[in-house]
Amino acid sequence: MHLLKLYPSDLIALQEVKIANTGIPNHFQHFSHALSCNFTSNRHHFGVMTLSRFPFMTHTVFTTKVREAGIATKKSALLSRHLLQNGEKLALLNLHAINFVPHRLFVKELDRITKLIESTEEERFIVAGDFNTWSKKRQESIKKITEASGLVRLLPDNENEIKSILGMPLDHIYYRGLEPASALVIDTPVSDHNPIYVRFEG
Repeated sequence: MHLLKLYPSDLIALQEVKIANTGIPNHFQHFSHALSCNFTSNRHHFGVMTLSRFPFMTHTVFTTKVREAGIATKKSALLSRHLLQNGEKLALLNLHAINFVPHRLFVKELDRITKLIESTEEERFIVAGDFNTWSKKRQESIKKITEASGLVRLLPDNENEIKSILGMPLDHIYYRGLEPASALVIDTPVSDHNPIYVRFEG
C-alpha cells in the first residue's frame, strides 16, 4: 500500500502473488483484476495478477506445459485487453517465464508465448514481468520474439537496480504504440525483485 501511495498506477503487473480464497486485499479493491494461477491450495491462489483502473475487455490465462525441475511447478502469464478513458484500447501481457529447465524447453514455452503476442491486434501493447533471462541465450531468445512483434525494450535510467543474476537482468518491460515519459526502478525490501515504475504517453 505504501508503494501505491508513492507511485500511483493505472495498471499493475504482479508475479508470484499469493491471494487468499476470500478475495484480494482491501488496498486493491478499487482496481479491476484478473489472475492466472499456476498453483492452488485450500486457502490460497498463486500466480500472476493484473490490476487495472481501466475496464477489462477480455483476459486470457496461460500456464506452461512444462514444470520446473525440483519444485515441479508451472509458470503462468496473463494477456488482458483494456479500454482507456480516451476510448483507445491497450493490451498487457503479464509474464512470469519458466525457470529451472533446459534452454530447449524455455524456447518451447516461448513459442507458445509468441502465439499470444501474435494474437494481439492492439497497437498499444505492453509486455512486462519476470522473464528469468539469466543467460545470454535466454536474453537473445526474448529479443528475437519481441523485435519480430515490433516491441521495444524499455531501459530505465537506473536499470542497474533491476534484479539480475550473473549480470543479466531478469525483469523487463517491452512496449509498442506508446511513448515512455519516465521510467524508474524502485529499490525496495518489499520483494526480492525491484518493481519498475513507468509513465507512458500516447
